[in-house]
Amino acid sequence: MVAFLSFVVIVLLFAVLVLIARANELSLVLKTGKMDFTGQSRVNGYLLLGFLIVMFAGSAYSFKELVPVMVPKAASEHGVKTDQLFNITMLIIGVVFFLTQVALFYFAYRYNESRGHESYFYPHNNTLEVVWTVIPAVVLTGLIAMGMYEWMKIFNVEARDKNMMVVEVTGKQFNWIIRYPGKDGKLGDRIIDATHISPTNELGINWEDAKSHDDFMADKIYLVKNKPVLMKLGAQDVLHSFYLPHFRVKMDCVPGIPTEFYFTPTMTTKEMQDYLSTEPWWQTVNPETGEQRWKTFKYELACAELCGKSHYGMQKEVVVVSQAEYDAWVSQQAAAYESVKPKTTDEPKAEVTGTTETKVQAMLTNK
Repeated sequence: MVAFLSFVVIVLLFAVLVLIARANELSLVLKTGKMDFTGQSRVNGYLLLGFLIVMFAGSAYSFKELVPVMVPKAASEHGVKTDQLFNITMLIIGVVFFLTQVALFYFAYRYNESRGHESYFYPHNNTLEVVWTVIPAVVLTGLIAMGMYEWMKIFNVEARDKNMMVVEVTGKQFNWIIRYPGKDGKLGDRIIDATHISPTNELGINWEDAKSHDDFMADKIYLVKNKPVLMKLGAQDVLHSFYLPHFRVKMDCVPGIPTEFYFTPTMTTKEMQDYLSTEPWWQTVNPETGEQRWKTFKYELACAELCGKSHYGMQKEVVVVSQAEYDAWVSQQAAAYESVKPKTTDEPKAEVTGTTETKVQAMLTNK
């Protein structure tokens, strides 16, 4: 409601300013008998020049204040390359933006009506057309080629490490279901039908598949430093998006269509905390926790696709550890099959001895 009222106020304020400007024009016509915008053109020229200065000053201030609080450096192998490509793209865009905006606002100031300049009609120039078509095309082609090269490294199935970890993550409203393979390193099959999916088996795991007997569920995503991991993704209801900002990876989770990607973490959670402890903004105290921000840093899994009213709550902690720490964590996990496997009833019964009457009574009791 507050947002709607604010929008209405802004619209009404804009309408009032338009009416005031129109009334000023009519007043000028009544006084002079003609429409003369020379003075207004001069004022607009100075205002546009001032806007140019304020815009760049505001941009510089925003960079100074906001860059330190953005996502810290990449914690994955390809994330470093992704950041490099992003920085190159922003540098090119920044230079072009600066030059075009300076030219635009300066021309509006330099050649306003009050200076008495006459415009020169310059309809066409083949050389200029070629220059501003070919140069952007070559630059964009280079950027796309660099991006595709990194993209193929992430999704090149044949080049993947055969000893990589495999983690399955399924999105639903409004949570993530995380499944790990057991000692065999293979996830059990799933059968998506009414027979296999139930309140106690929402993934539709085929418990008759022996590979599923050592699979286990987790509340956090545990990864190993410098060990490749294949994330196998899916969704139960609507479109979700698996987003790990610190590792620079994001992939949609589509109902009925499995998706996956491949990456290698390069910094443990503790190492990232140690790095952030040297950064000025992360040394400041968080008023919500009363501690320096770096001490409570955690890698995060978030949903980057608006999936419903509780979309904001789809978060999971991601923990990157050493191989030894990971092995210790895995050893504490219980296989999901243990809670659903059928109970055996073929226990040996006690031998019945004694009189016939006592034997019959004992048999009835065992039965």
